[in-house]
Amino acid sequence: MKTVMLLINGFGIETKESYSIYDANLMPNFDLLTKKYMFQSLNSNVDSIYEGYRNMSLEINELYNYHIYERELLSGNIFKNNTYTVINSELQNRKSKLHIFVLVDTSLKIVDNIKSFIKQINKDHDKKIFLHIVLTSTNYEDYPQIINVLSKINVDLSDYATIGMIMGLENLLNSNPITELNFFLKILISEVGEKWQSFKQKLDVSYGTKTSPTAIKPFVVNSGFGIEANDLFVIWNYDNIDITNFIDGIKRINYGEISNNVAFYSLFPITYHAEINYFFNYETSPKSLATNMKGLDFKSLILTNKEQVSIINYYLNGLNNVNNPDISYLAMDNIMYDVNSIVNIINTNSQELIIINYDITSVLTVEELQNTLNKIDKVIEGIYKNTEKNSYNIIISSLFGMNKTIPNQKGEICHIDYNKVPIVYINNFITRKNYLINEGSINELLKICYYSISKKYMGTSLIVKKNWLYRLIFK
Repeated sequence: MKTVMLLINGFGIETKESYSIYDANLMPNFDLLTKKYMFQSLNSNVDSIYEGYRNMSLEINELYNYHIYERELLSGNIFKNNTYTVINSELQNRKSKLHIFVLVDTSLKIVDNIKSFIKQINKDHDKKIFLHIVLTSTNYEDYPQIINVLSKINVDLSDYATIGMIMGLENLLNSNPITELNFFLKILISEVGEKWQSFKQKLDVSYGTKTSPTAIKPFVVNSGFGIEANDLFVIWNYDNIDITNFIDGIKRINYGEISNNVAFYSLFPITYHAEINYFFNYETSPKSLATNMKGLDFKSLILTNKEQVSIINYYLNGLNNVNNPDISYLAMDNIMYDVNSIVNIINTNSQELIIINYDITSVLTVEELQNTLNKIDKVIEGIYKNTEKNSYNIIISSLFGMNKTIPNQKGEICHIDYNKVPIVYINNFITRKNYLINEGSINELLKICYYSISKKYMGTSLIVKKNWLYRLIFK
């Protein structure tokens, strides 16, 4: 049976500390549906649409490539890997430094991964290994988690490697090699730059000024890392990045009579105009919307902003940016709140699953947020009323709740803090009289869609039938 899932990303259930936005008058249609149909709250530990689609489609909270490393480590293959063997041999022959540029997000898994590598390659404690931390998060609210990751790196690896510099990813990606990149390279050569022995104190300052982690200028934590002609570089990445200017900048450094003989390696492939040896290749995920669609024999249509299509497609196809004829996209930039247009799309398209993707996190004021939610509520009304003529299931939810500070009309600063996200399930045959939604998380959302669309689906779902005792007590 056709299922329409409307996602109000950024919307959630207010915490006690949150400035109150939601009320029945603001979203009367949504409010009515929460009382008439099955309603529950779901856990979400992501803070962006892209992470939400990764979680929902692949059922994982972090980059899939962490799993590849862990699998190879458990099997023992990591230390038989050709790239590992080359790096180990080069370190022995060159007697040079090893610079590892570790791309850090908020996952503690990266600490165990890098620890296993460094402990093995420096088991005799005779090599000079420097970790240069590259922060990849764009959300300043991630600083507490980032500090936890760096503190664990600092403690767990203190006997094997030294943290040299910390910087945001933008310093490596910068497209102008004569400005920020040159500034960064000078620090890497001379070790002369802003110094903070307590990286926590520096990051606390950046947190206070709401500086994006990825934009942090390079600062020095420990000395001794100045690069030399024979040094080795490993880019410890879990996703593809283009750092062509950074690599070319390192290779252009003139060491006088000694020729520049630096070598580069990476954990996963990176974009560069020459071959860079890497440990592991990317893989597609065995779990994804595309995989389940094939097994259950249905098609999907995604309504979203044009700029979001590529990355959403990447996750829905299991880490593969392919043109899948069974997953179609419609850019709704110009019809975002056009009720008639959206209802017409639902009625005239044959796909069994239609996902309507909203993002309310770009709002700048309380009034703008309220206005946006009110307009979405009118879309909900139109979709719901349309089911009287064209029967289909409706799921209303969100992939994450935003945590944001915005002013109201009086100029007061209001902190919006949504914790769990809501889910409303509208099905005229599976009603709240006999069924309920169990507690769960956003990685169960597509499972509810599969359950609603196809009788072939034999997997689990949060939609469960009430037993007689539950009906007796809560009738």
